[in-house]
Amino acid sequence: MARYPTLKRMALQGFMSAMICCLTTVPTFSNACLGAMSPAEKSAEMSIKEKEELVAQGVSQYEKGDTEKAKQTFQHAKAVFPSNYAVPYYLGLIYLGENRRADAINEWKQYVLMNPDSKESLEIRKYLTLLIRKEAVAYAKAAVANETALLSSPIADNTVAVTAFQNIGPETLGPLGKGLATMLISDLSKVPDLQVVERVKLQMLLQEMNLGTSGVVNEETAPKVGKLLKSRHVATGSLLEPEKESLQIFSAVVDTEQADHLDAREAQGKLSKFFDLEKTIACGIVEDLGRNCSDMPGSFYKVHTKSLAALSSFSIGLDYLDQEEYDRARAQFQKAVDEDPGFDLAKETLALTPFSAMLLLTSSQMVSALSSSAISSTAVGSAAAGSAVVGGGGVGVVGITTAAVVAGGAAVGLAAGGGGGGDSDDTDPHDVDNDGDNYTENQGDCNDSNRSIHPGAAEVCGDGVDQDCDGEDLTCSPNLTGNWIGTWTDSTGSTGEISLSITQTSTSVSGTGTIENPDCTLSGSLSGSVEGSSFQANISGTGSASFNANYTETAINGSLDITSGNCAGRSGTFSKSITGTAIIRW
Repeated sequence: MARYPTLKRMALQGFMSAMICCLTTVPTFSNACLGAMSPAEKSAEMSIKEKEELVAQGVSQYEKGDTEKAKQTFQHAKAVFPSNYAVPYYLGLIYLGENRRADAINEWKQYVLMNPDSKESLEIRKYLTLLIRKEAVAYAKAAVANETALLSSPIADNTVAVTAFQNIGPETLGPLGKGLATMLISDLSKVPDLQVVERVKLQMLLQEMNLGTSGVVNEETAPKVGKLLKSRHVATGSLLEPEKESLQIFSAVVDTEQADHLDAREAQGKLSKFFDLEKTIACGIVEDLGRNCSDMPGSFYKVHTKSLAALSSFSIGLDYLDQEEYDRARAQFQKAVDEDPGFDLAKETLALTPFSAMLLLTSSQMVSALSSSAISSTAVGSAAAGSAVVGGGGVGVVGITTAAVVAGGAAVGLAAGGGGGGDSDDTDPHDVDNDGDNYTENQGDCNDSNRSIHPGAAEVCGDGVDQDCDGEDLTCSPNLTGNWIGTWTDSTGSTGEISLSITQTSTSVSGTGTIENPDCTLSGSLSGSVEGSSFQANISGTGSASFNANYTETAINGSLDITSGNCAGRSGTFSKSITGTAIIRW
């Protein structure tokens, strides 16, 4: 009974089966036993090692193709080991394979929040964008088809949708309406207890209602749009240039339940001070929604950018994004970041924007691509990837170790005091988890006599730590994983754009690629290898092409030969650089 202290506190009624099971089970996890217990009881009854083994078992089952057993195992693991981010990663793969798109989206959103800085996370954001758009299209079609029911259904009071602001001034203001609206969406998402409708969901509904891709609604259409989106309020507005180099922004918040009730705001000033005007409108919307702007969190007041050129490029990129012209959108978002490196919203949007070639991928191809770079069963049970904290408000990331990121390991424990991963003896700074092996807790301290060196310890490239005390820290070739964009020139002098989304595993590379110029396009899947600083790969899809190049951490330069497709016969040189990345939360 000492091994199962929580059973002593169970009420007899409803728990007899769990007691019998657990008292007769060998000291390891049992799915049958766990199934009769609450999530809290399940977690308390398992050691950290057993939790690790449970996740590793699920990964092994998935790798062997037994996805049904893997799903059941990961669902158990989700209840007892919520800090392990391999669990939502694999559940997302399984759900997408079952065409449960919404469930896959929810799991992968959780994964991105838990492990935002990993290469897998940076890749998965782009797949999420594709899936969320598909869900938005499906929702829009269903909403229009069931319009009568939705128009009469109740709506939560704390919901708001923000449309693009219509330009009623000169053409020079044309693209700014979407950019300013997106800034407002970002600001309003910081407001406690306010639910903001996803921009893509609004956009797809407007297209389904034949209201165009501009994202603009008026006082007549706003109530209907809001009801179909299940949004109590719709914020919209317009832009005007009353005099040269000035900007006037009108905003209106429409109450979809009381269409005759309209709150209007106005902000006017120099065009160069658009960022101040945007905050004035944001505060006005907050006040119209019954809140005090002075009570908003500090992040609400953060200026997105002071560069008008960056805002213009960002707005143009959003228009391309809505039209699924992803490579052109990426180019504009990158231009916005180049104009203002501190424009975080542009960085975030760039990070989640797919490459155009990814439009060709089916759900099964997405699953295949992400499975090839997924966390292995050997890594998931042994590599601690940092301290994830799960709370009522979501998931906060405390930190991710360099070793774990390079290894692609999963979080297998909590920080000290957080559920079994920490040391209960504060007087022992070496063996912090009391597992008898202080290697992973005390890396780099090779002169400490209390340190037990882990057999077969592997170096991590360039981390400055001699992990196995052999006197050297490895210097390794850069990893190509990431998104690359650049230009190519053929032997006739014709030029075009080239983009690659690459995942590198050991010396193998995979992903997607697009090659285009004004008169031809090639896109498809990418495969190849690296050796030292040499990169060789092929694209196969709407045509085929081969690359031979040298690479560094930030650039790939070499030769290109297109062998089939409507670009066939072109050969020449290309140059690419890795794009910026950032954390994005939906």
